[in-house]
Amino acid sequence: MKKILSLLFILLLLVELPVLATEQEDSTLYPAPSRHVTDGKGYWETPMDIRNVQAVWEMLMAPVTVVKGHQKSQQLLYSEPDSNSEPVGDVTRDSQGVHVLETRDDGWSLVETYSSSFFDSKIKAWNQLVQGYIRTDMLTTVTPKDKYALLVDKLDQRMYIFEDGEIYDVLVISTGLPNERQPYNETRSGEFLLVSAVGGFEVEGLNAAMGLRFNFGDILHEVPHSIRSGQKNYSRYEAVLGQRASHGCIRVQRKRTPKGTNMTWVWNTLRKRMGTKLVVWEDLPGRQLPHVDPDTPLYYNPKGGQNYHSADTCYGVKKQFTPMTQFNYGELGTGDYSHLTACPYCVPPRTVEEINEINLAHRLPNNP
Repeated sequence: MKKILSLLFILLLLVELPVLATEQEDSTLYPAPSRHVTDGKGYWETPMDIRNVQAVWEMLMAPVTVVKGHQKSQQLLYSEPDSNSEPVGDVTRDSQGVHVLETRDDGWSLVETYSSSFFDSKIKAWNQLVQGYIRTDMLTTVTPKDKYALLVDKLDQRMYIFEDGEIYDVLVISTGLPNERQPYNETRSGEFLLVSAVGGFEVEGLNAAMGLRFNFGDILHEVPHSIRSGQKNYSRYEAVLGQRASHGCIRVQRKRTPKGTNMTWVWNTLRKRMGTKLVVWEDLPGRQLPHVDPDTPLYYNPKGGQNYHSADTCYGVKKQFTPMTQFNYGELGTGDYSHLTACPYCVPPRTVEEINEINLAHRLPNNP
């Protein structure tokens, strides 16, 4: 009898273990593990899955809780409901969203967010997910502008433009590239509101146009350029679009997609729509890019074309070579398509090899 009970116990463990592993894997799809504290359709409760367009749109339209104050100032979060306690993180006023976990009777609230510590911050919590206390009367809830919203995904270095509940277009970007000497280069994750049209600016010899402020020193702008012989030169910075490369800002492609979308389009569309929501998804360990359907149509110019494209016409191809010839994603990298590289204009899908490389880098430990 004891042997039978022991065997049953082992079988139960074998049945339960896969379920627990699945729950752990699924939890990495959320921006924060404490999502269970609240119910709703906001940033913190919504899985980071761009394929669920309706859920993402509802998240982008959901109200945001921000700290009152000037957009170029910050508020400390404290380890205890006491301003004399140890600070644990920085929050940018007016634009950065916080997740309210508890509203207390003593006038304080417990919140969480990704700390917006910058290079000169006293709190060295660069993009760390922190929980801390803040006076409740410092918080206010804002409803973002409707019609448009932006979603930046660090995992695939793409920016998704939403319009009226649908993905209008996708642009290639570069978010921050931290290093040992400059760990503060990391683009802060979380939910934000566009708060001012900065326009053009210059930093350390880099010239950037059409800046839209969303988090104090973090600005959404066109891919920067240098000046050579009086001419704008983008080549160095366009070569690394689709990879981490910035000092914390979000660099956006200037070359037009088939819809005519680029940073100029974003600027012209949103510069008078302050209060539009911009969300940044963290590339947490365990997140994985989905693979592309092998039957997805791609296009190329058989008369010497070097790129593969997402559409049969493209601003990167002269009109006499359009419409281009169709082939399927599953054929990419083989035969006549073995030499083709991604077009820098029309944002075609990544290759299988690129997706596998990203997924391997973000795989959870002990997860084959």
